[in-house]
Amino acid sequence: MPKLIYSYLASLDGYIADDRGNFNWAEPDEEVLDFINETEQSIGTYLYGRKIYEMMIGWETDPSVAAQSPKSEEFARLWQRARKDRLLELTP
Repeated sequence: MPKLIYSYLASLDGYIADDRGNFNWAEPDEEVLDFINETEQSIGTYLYGRKIYEMMIGWETDPSVAAQSPKSEEFARLWQRARKDRLLELTP
């Protein structure tokens, strides 16, 4: 039976975006990418809300994102091979 892993980056006070709605504060370094890559080896499907999905799509559509480092390239391969589902937003 598949298991559900609920994971996200957040600041210590629980925020995933800064006061302007940006996520770039959470850009992972090589050590974090290494952990993420190891953890996500078995991921078959990602389930995202609209904003996170739009932020993550660069891993599939922008080769320069993967080219940033060997660990970024590895994550891009993992992300590209997985199925992506988006949650429907209930509010406009």
